[in-house]
Amino acid sequence: MRTILGQSSRTSPQQLRRGAVSFISQRHKTTNATNRLSPLTRATLCYQKPLFYRTGRWQLERRHASSTSSADADKIATGKDVVYDIIDRVQQNEVVLAEMMDDLDLLDDHQGALNLEGLDYDDAVSQTIGHRDPETLETRVRLARQHFGDQLPEGYLNATEIELYSQLYGEPIFLQESLEVELDDAEEESDTLLREDGQGGWEEVTFDQVAADTEAPVVYDMEFGVPENETAAMQRTREVAEQLGGQIMLEQFEDEANPDAVPRLHPLTVEGKFSPEPSTVFPPKDTVTGPISVILSDYSNKHIAEVAHRVFGGTRLPYSTTTPPPRAQMPQLPIPLEASQRHMSEMEANAYIAALYPGLYASSLSVLTEVRKRLGSDWIRGLITKEGGPHILDASAGGAGVLAWRDVLRAEWESMVPDHPQTSPYPLGKSTVVTGSETLQLRSSLLLENTSFLPRLPDYVHVREKPTLDDDRAAPKRKQYDVIIAPHSLLGIEEEFLRKEHVENLWHLLNPNGGVLILLEKGHQKGFEAIAGARDMLLKRHISSPGSTQYENFLESPDSSQTVEKEAGMIVAPCTNHEKCPMFTTSGHAKARKDYCHFEQRYIRPPFLQRILGAKDRNHEDVKFSYIAVQRGVDVRKENGIVQGSAATDAAFAGFEHLHDDEVATEEARASEESAPTLDQPGDAPNSTADAEFHALSLPRIVYPPMKRRGHVIFDMCTSAGKIERWTVPRSFSRRAFKDARKSQWGDLWALGAKTRVSRSLKLGDKYGEGKKERLARRAAAQAESAEGDDMVVDESEGSGWPDLPVPQRKKGETIPSWKKYADKKKIRQATKKHVAGTPQDDNLV
Repeated sequence: MRTILGQSSRTSPQQLRRGAVSFISQRHKTTNATNRLSPLTRATLCYQKPLFYRTGRWQLERRHASSTSSADADKIATGKDVVYDIIDRVQQNEVVLAEMMDDLDLLDDHQGALNLEGLDYDDAVSQTIGHRDPETLETRVRLARQHFGDQLPEGYLNATEIELYSQLYGEPIFLQESLEVELDDAEEESDTLLREDGQGGWEEVTFDQVAADTEAPVVYDMEFGVPENETAAMQRTREVAEQLGGQIMLEQFEDEANPDAVPRLHPLTVEGKFSPEPSTVFPPKDTVTGPISVILSDYSNKHIAEVAHRVFGGTRLPYSTTTPPPRAQMPQLPIPLEASQRHMSEMEANAYIAALYPGLYASSLSVLTEVRKRLGSDWIRGLITKEGGPHILDASAGGAGVLAWRDVLRAEWESMVPDHPQTSPYPLGKSTVVTGSETLQLRSSLLLENTSFLPRLPDYVHVREKPTLDDDRAAPKRKQYDVIIAPHSLLGIEEEFLRKEHVENLWHLLNPNGGVLILLEKGHQKGFEAIAGARDMLLKRHISSPGSTQYENFLESPDSSQTVEKEAGMIVAPCTNHEKCPMFTTSGHAKARKDYCHFEQRYIRPPFLQRILGAKDRNHEDVKFSYIAVQRGVDVRKENGIVQGSAATDAAFAGFEHLHDDEVATEEARASEESAPTLDQPGDAPNSTADAEFHALSLPRIVYPPMKRRGHVIFDMCTSAGKIERWTVPRSFSRRAFKDARKSQWGDLWALGAKTRVSRSLKLGDKYGEGKKERLARRAAAQAESAEGDDMVVDESEGSGWPDLPVPQRKKGETIPSWKKYADKKKIRQATKKHVAGTPQDDNLV
């Protein structure tokens, strides 16, 4: 990877010296004779650390800066090539000598003839005449960084190497203690135990030796951990269990002891889960975090962090995939870096893959998993088995969407072929990624194999679909993709008509025979409005639904219009209805919006992102996003007879708990033969055809975190009728439903019904389109106007019957406190009531 990025491909200067070591290591690996070497030789073969022999002890090599005078500099420079040429020939001769000794079976008896444990000529000479070239010097520094990390042994690098280390990684931290290994006759007495004698010395401790053939006692099983001390409560519990003839069963082994027990969750609850399994996304090291770490290792962590903070709005990266909380009061801006932009510097590309890739991967994987659940295994297996494999387009994720899609493909392939080795390849199909800059394309190509890169999306909106009068040639061939992932591509487009044009272009890029389009934005108000606007446009112009199969396309004037037939299609997720979104009643941006549809996915931050954020304690993050997934050309609702609307909502409210209960199904079948079923309880089936009517795409979805109380659980549901309702599942409703409700999560589909349901009021913003500042300004102006009206003196005409009000007239320029205004208004109200009570009409009534 570093070679592709532009580094020199020159080999390490120690490869020739270690040629004999590598040869011997390979020979002993095949003959299983590694134990014949001395312990120090084996350590050298494993770790390959340069060692010196000094007066009976082996110590880490201390390197000193060159102290040659300037007068000898030219002489050393002219003879440096000659010296290194001699060293190379010595090392080559060692390899030839090792091969000859191996052929004569003399290698095991005369290992001292080879320089396996002795001086490293290359490192020793470099201290006086300098390194071979700058690449060797940089390699030495990088190996020290990889091996020791942030802390270096004192004296391990010389002055020149320390200077380069400081430029790449900052000032090093030196360890004061040196690692020394004593090799003398006392080491042979390994069974001697010493302890401090209290006077600064050591004394020998005598102990009974155990025979070598005695088996060591097993202290505890590593799988179960260290045994804990038995408390009084545990002792009492054990005594009671022994008196009753039983034993204590730990909670973690309860499921193993009862394999035939009722499953922990209802099958329909498991089917409706939104998050992947496990619910927390761990970006894989071999395909995501590992290659990114290798790419970033060529650059300073400090520089990458500074660029990321400058580009993404601060230390917490609020303008990345992270959604800041409302209390932060950050403006809702799009991500500054886009994969399709033409110019991107080296450090900006590093910041892109380091700060955006983990969040893009986690959110894309979560949405792709949900799409795979709703469309089933037949959909994705059909793509795998088609000729050429599936075609996927990553329109705005820079390759992170392709990585998530390949993980979904790999999981499906492993379920199709259980005996498939993990290291063996699996069908990937064709992948295309939109990357406008060469720097980002270069880094994405290191993460993705067999991938095509486009500098920009093709424009299929303004391209003719058939021959015209001006051009009678056939229409140009268009590219079609089975899956298109376009995260964070709408919010950066300010004009609404350009957003619709972008979504329409992506729709034309889809395969008309079942292509899936996934749009995703940040989980705040403006991100939701962008996704909801795209959903509204697709339902209005392209996706055919019952009662809406045509679209009136106005061309140049409202008087002339063209009727366009919509094509088959459906919304896969998150909506289970094709009505107008209940949280997006009016188009455009609504200020002071409180309710909006969004979801979240937790993922583990990789180490390089932790360093950029400066996080020390928490290594996970909850990325929030709004999304929509639609399918073109295929409508599963018609094929499978899926019913959506008020009838589906009523059936879901009654619940489908009985569908996977064999005993209940048998009793219902027996009862249906004798008499018609009753609907006394909410969990009963409405008729015998409930199994055929059930489908996950007709269930309500939990659009907010469930409110789990002590005796009940409250859900905010978006039903298939296109309404937001609040459902309550108490303990008395159903034991199974209440237990599953306690395990439910934000974004799940709910199939076990509820006891009560009410319509939920929504805060969709001010009807005047005003924000908090505008609303306060309007109220202040109204109050000022009313105050001026109260201060005006009205001349009462004669015979009006109104008495003089006990309120003094305000003088011009006089300031009256608010409490005085309130008291004057109170006097006016009291005087008005007395006047009305004393009218002649009231006297007649009395």
